[in-house]
Amino acid sequence: MLAKPFVSVAAVLLLTAPSWSQRPRPAVLGNVARGAMPESAGGQAQAVERVTFRGDVRQRTVAGRIVVEAADGGVMLQSDDGALWAIEGTAVINRQPVDAPFAPLDAEQLGQRLLDEFPAGFRVHTTPHYVICYNTSRQYAEWTSSLFERLYKAFTNYWERQGLELHEPEFPLAVVVFADRASYDSAARIDLGGAAGSIVGYYSLKTNRVNMYDLTGSEALRGANNRRGSLREINQMLSQPAAVPLVATVVHEATHQIAFNCGLQQRFADVPLWLCEGMAMYFEAPDLTSSRGWRGIGRVNYPRLETFHRNLPNWRPGSLESLLADSDRFRDPHTAAAAYANAWALNYYLIKYRSDQYAAYLKTLAEKRPLREDDAATRLAEFRRHFGDLATLEREFLKRLTQID
Repeated sequence: MLAKPFVSVAAVLLLTAPSWSQRPRPAVLGNVARGAMPESAGGQAQAVERVTFRGDVRQRTVAGRIVVEAADGGVMLQSDDGALWAIEGTAVINRQPVDAPFAPLDAEQLGQRLLDEFPAGFRVHTTPHYVICYNTSRQYAEWTSSLFERLYKAFTNYWERQGLELHEPEFPLAVVVFADRASYDSAARIDLGGAAGSIVGYYSLKTNRVNMYDLTGSEALRGANNRRGSLREINQMLSQPAAVPLVATVVHEATHQIAFNCGLQQRFADVPLWLCEGMAMYFEAPDLTSSRGWRGIGRVNYPRLETFHRNLPNWRPGSLESLLADSDRFRDPHTAAAAYANAWALNYYLIKYRSDQYAAYLKTLAEKRPLREDDAATRLAEFRRHFGDLATLEREFLKRLTQID
């Protein structure tokens, strides 16, 4: 069981770069003038600019395509490794057009970029969709890539069967695996600050990477007789009950990465946190005893259900509307556990019992563009347009969830 709610993409982005939280703030770029994410990985080539700007510590120059441009000269730029750079107009020093089309790095190029960034001792392992940069054992890197490739296949197959059109990631999916908790914490502190010590892995909307550490090094998992040298031994260790919440967390974060790279969701767009987090929880627990890994997609997440049932006495008329309208509950440590449980419960209900409407709603959300924030009324209107009357849905939702043992 999950002993406590893990912090995910929402908190990660809230804690990184103060101007750029999970809830996009268009005012940071002034009035958005133009720009949009590419429609697909095979879309038209976009011109490249080289932007020099004042960073937090020093002056930087980054080349990439302009995703969003503000009237005051601020830009969101995407570099060739998939990272998004949000640059305020007051920080821009110079912008120069580059006479070349935008070209994403391939796996080999991205691997070399990561090796150049990290200290000596890191190596790279690549698979069809992933570039794993690691300084732990080769076997653990292979275990991680195998787990994530199975997740990728399960996730994309699931939604394509629901009638959604997904595309291959435009950029290789980068994963950084540190050998131990201490080195991970030290690196994660740049993104997470003081929260790094309580988070075993996270996906960054800014860098487009999943960051984690070798879970087999956890003292909670390693007994005197526990070996972790081979893939079989690693799998056995991470199949034990104490490892379940740790593996679920990194799978949860990898689910976010896939969703934001296959066209299901757009980074820094106004995707409701109840849906973003609830969907990741729907996939977060793999079956490591199965070679397929995900035999039970959508099975009941009993730790979340337990929290949901425990907090039902606090459910009031309007609680559903509040969950849909804003994401404040996810950002408050006093209400986050209940918010995550409610998000899992609502997604579980909608996917199980309103699947066609849910798929249509996902298509609407996929069309949203970065840094355009909806107000509460718009969010509620979009939800009602797909799912109908809130009071009727709320009654059915609570009835269904309270019947699950």
